[in-house]
Amino acid sequence: MRCNNISGNITAPAVCSNNMPGVQRLLFIPRKDVESINAVASNVPTNYGERVIIGSPAMVQRAITVKSGKEFAEIYSADEFGELIYTPQGQHGSRSFKAELEIFHPGFKKQLLGYMSVAMNREYILVVGLSNGEWHLLGDIRRGARMSDSSKATSGKNVTDGNGGELHYEYSCQAPRVFFNGWEPEDETYGIERFRIANVLGTEDGFAISTEDGYLIEIEPVAR
Repeated sequence: MRCNNISGNITAPAVCSNNMPGVQRLLFIPRKDVESINAVASNVPTNYGERVIIGSPAMVQRAITVKSGKEFAEIYSADEFGELIYTPQGQHGSRSFKAELEIFHPGFKKQLLGYMSVAMNREYILVVGLSNGEWHLLGDIRRGARMSDSSKATSGKNVTDGNGGELHYEYSCQAPRVFFNGWEPEDETYGIERFRIANVLGTEDGFAISTEDGYLIEIEPVAR
């Protein structure tokens, strides 16, 4: 069982270890656009780290697969402003973790505002790359991370003020989910499927296409 008791020391990091703070990359996709999350947790853990690790180099399938015609996107996060926080929540005996991700995207622009207008009502699967080389997964096939009310975009007031978007996401989980050391999303074997081309079989009313694997993709008509 994964709830087996574990004991052991948590020692100081090596002097030359990579302990750099901050968020380096953020990949995102709406939860409904994900076909499967194949990341498998380790077997019975023998130390603290194995309680939260996802998979191992022995995995023979991608961690995340997208639906036809769907795509993982990436949003730039300024290194010095990104932060991922895990805090306990709930009553004793049934406590869980609350994951809170904050990033800052510089530039008060329509592309950012348009993204926020869509994202605030969607659930997302987030793949978060930290500056220390670790990758964290926020969201699962049933529940995604949500943009929180503390998100905002600002034009700034003074000439020296920063302007852009402070984006905050929240996700509740039993434990943090961290990919094994050395995992990279672009890896063809273990990574994520960033984009799958839709194989069109037919159209319906000119506003949708059916794909080879049974998904229906809506097409918005272009105003003329």
